[in-house]
Amino acid sequence: MLELQTFEALFRENYAHCLAFANHYTGDPHIAEEIVQQVFLRIWEKRETISITGPVKAYLFSAIRNTAISQWRKDAVRAEKEQGYQQIKATTIQANEEAKELERLYHKALEKLPERCREVFVLSRQQHMKYAEIAAAMNISVKTVENQMGKALKILHEELKEYLPLLTGFFF
Repeated sequence: MLELQTFEALFRENYAHCLAFANHYTGDPHIAEEIVQQVFLRIWEKRETISITGPVKAYLFSAIRNTAISQWRKDAVRAEKEQGYQQIKATTIQANEEAKELERLYHKALEKLPERCREVFVLSRQQHMKYAEIAAAMNISVKTVENQMGKALKILHEELKEYLPLLTGFFF
């Protein structure tokens, strides 16, 4: 068991050397100080069970080195996760902007359809009605619905042909 007076003496005698070692090891005085404080805090927390055999400085320097390496690993993982998050965020923003633009172009192309043709297309693709249901609702034949859908798809295909690989399954 490590007594308070023994711990204080250990701290006073070794803190400056530990700080210099940690600073040399990390290259950053703030990080070095944090690491040294972590090491001494862990020693105090484990005072009931800790048993330092061999030279005290060797133990402390080893603990500082291990703590610094552990900190670098955590920082590297954190940085990697943050970078991945930023990439996903940028990709999502770009995809949302592209989707909005495609939807705007789709609606613009939809406006170019003749009225009846547009009505048939909207009922089929947006209202998910079957051709027979559209025919009954519009009081036209199923064959007319088929012709109007063919015409609508042909016009929309022509209007949106440069975007078709992106739109497959999106609106058609």
